[in-house]
Amino acid sequence: MEETHMLDDLNPPQRAAVVAQRGAVMVLAGAGSGKTRVLTRRLAYLLQTGEISPDRVLAVTFTNKAAREMRERVTELLHLDAAVVQRLWIGTFHGMGARMLRQYAGYLHYNADFLILDSDEQLQIIKKAAIRLGFDHLYWTPKRLANTISRWKDDGLKPEEIGPEQIRKEADRAAVIDLFTEYQNELRRLNAMDFGDLLANCLVLWREHPEVLDHYRHRFVHILVDEYQDTNKVQYEWIKQLASVHGNVCVVGDDDQSIYSWRGACLDNILRFKEDFPEVQLIRLEQNYRSTANILRAASHLIDHNTGRMGKTLWTQGAAGARLQRFLAEDGADEARFVAAETLRLCTDGRFSRVAVLVRTAFQTRALEEAMQYQAVPYQIVGGLRFMDRAEIRDAVAYLRLVYISRDDIAFERVVNVPSRKLGPSALAVIQEVANRRGGSLLEGARQVVADGLLGPSARKSLEGFLEAIDAGCRLAESSHPEGVLQHLLEASGYMDSLIGGEREEEKRENIRELRAFLVQTGDLLTFLEQAALESDPPRPGGAIDHNRVIVSTLHAAKGLEFEVVFLVGLEEGLLPHKLAVDAGGLEEERRLVYVGMTRAKERLYLCHARRRMMMNRWEQTVASRFLKELPAEVVETKGMQVSVRRPFSGWGRR
Repeated sequence: MEETHMLDDLNPPQRAAVVAQRGAVMVLAGAGSGKTRVLTRRLAYLLQTGEISPDRVLAVTFTNKAAREMRERVTELLHLDAAVVQRLWIGTFHGMGARMLRQYAGYLHYNADFLILDSDEQLQIIKKAAIRLGFDHLYWTPKRLANTISRWKDDGLKPEEIGPEQIRKEADRAAVIDLFTEYQNELRRLNAMDFGDLLANCLVLWREHPEVLDHYRHRFVHILVDEYQDTNKVQYEWIKQLASVHGNVCVVGDDDQSIYSWRGACLDNILRFKEDFPEVQLIRLEQNYRSTANILRAASHLIDHNTGRMGKTLWTQGAAGARLQRFLAEDGADEARFVAAETLRLCTDGRFSRVAVLVRTAFQTRALEEAMQYQAVPYQIVGGLRFMDRAEIRDAVAYLRLVYISRDDIAFERVVNVPSRKLGPSALAVIQEVANRRGGSLLEGARQVVADGLLGPSARKSLEGFLEAIDAGCRLAESSHPEGVLQHLLEASGYMDSLIGGEREEEKRENIRELRAFLVQTGDLLTFLEQAALESDPPRPGGAIDHNRVIVSTLHAAKGLEFEVVFLVGLEEGLLPHKLAVDAGGLEEERRLVYVGMTRAKERLYLCHARRRMMMNRWEQTVASRFLKELPAEVVETKGMQVSVRRPFSGWGRR
């Protein structure tokens, strides 16, 4: 695309954001204002006109999906060949951190093939560390510890930096610090990092080896950051360090859509950006290309009640559109019946995917599911089990990890008895004892146990069969593609046979086939394992999903999506805004959450609440959300009614 053509379809603020080439740039991009287009065009413009090679620009996103889309769009814009595309540094924060750490892993006394642990594996290690230390606490449960340690890492805190501000009681603080330390030691022994380590260890690497930081500072002469409002403290410091020499950093975000403080996002990163980059050029994208004028007016009126914002007002050249519909139901079931019936009225053509129903908490979906099933409305719950979190996929990946990374004790423990080999706790304890005595892995310990005849005949035979399958897989891995190795492992280990006649047999087989297809697409195993660990929802190569269903989603999961029709349900005090968030001083974030939900709607927006709702197995009278009172009355139509329902039809239901 020629330079002029690249700018032709941009409005003036969008164009200014694309062509600004030197210094710091902050783009405050309102909902539906073309943020993705601007970020992609800016990257393409830098490559085309700035005499910058592809490997000297770093573009950071929050999801792999966003990174893929950016790479694909830039490739299409500039007609790049595959070799050039490979040189692009486009990816998530954690993906880019892992890429850097693999190159310099030895500097931190890690091997380059270090494992990236998911949350389940992190929890498993913490549980074992707690048992070893005799740590047993009613409040500091392993799950709470895992979540808290992750938050501390996002804030850049090490075990020795945990003080009274984090844990007030001294005895508890000392015990938690010991467990945090033990957890970190176990990660190093396993040659593993969790998500927080991927960025925190970059900062450690740069501090201990400033020449590495200098290398990246001078390599990346331009830095682009998407969804900047979602960055945590470590991510902010990561970007600040990389941009500290040239200051050429462009951040794109929306302070009004900062809704992830519970997972470490720090809104102050946007508000204080000017302090670290005082010459920053601030550009506001306020023209909305998604929603009607009435929806935008209501959303802007609502968010104006927040004080912690930089300020912008969305507008559109489009039509005023329908007024917002406020529906008062008798109870949660009546609310759900209204949503289902209204959806049927709007979707007489069968295009149900135009509609989304957004909730604050997951428990609200039960009544919605019942109503939609009864009225034959096809629907899909968003935010279910990730593909890579399914048991059969985790089993298959563990077999592969054990073949290619023999010291992977986590993988060994997962599959040594899957399918069941009747290796009881005593047999596994013997393996663990031998491994500890020899200072080796559990796989090495198992081989030694067999060689020394330390198990009974039945257990020894079972363990021998398992080791034979793994050893054959290791030999095959020397000359075969990982997909072929996986097929051998699952057959030789008896795993595929164990699925016969079992629950969800065909679904599990289909998922494994998709995993094999994913392996073929990815290439080498280390790349696959990294993508599997970092991917929020890896592409499913073979599985077609029926999208012609109403989407039922939490508000948090709906960010970034858009629909012609949106129902916001449960707009009541204590639910939206949520009581716990209000008690913790998070009222403004709850308002931003509603703002995000409202701006998902393109044409029609419904605001629903009930006079009473079943909460914790008891009926409670409700009070309408304060946010409803903050909307301009002239764009909202209020009604309450009984709706007729259709009889159930067996052809539809939950996906």
